[in-house]
Amino acid sequence: MTIEETLLSWEKETYSRVYALTKEALENAREEHDIVKQKYCAQYFDVSVNTLKEWVIHGCPEIRLDSGMVLYSKSAVRKWLLGYQK
Repeated sequence: MTIEETLLSWEKETYSRVYALTKEALENAREEHDIVKQKYCAQYFDVSVNTLKEWVIHGCPEIRLDSGMVLYSKSAVRKWLLGYQK
């Protein structure tokens, strides 16, 4: 194997590792920020807080803590919305 072939092989392996690590980091970041406050959930879906509250009346899942704080799982809301997809 020539030096050029060795370097090319090393470069491909490095790019492959960097891609896999980047993909994993993005997936982890998405999972870590799935549970958000009402305001941020509304912003994420580009709707008003009032619209989000209307969705809850119609069955959108929410997390209501004993303290009264309302949280949302963006993935659960997305799943609920996709249930209306035709």
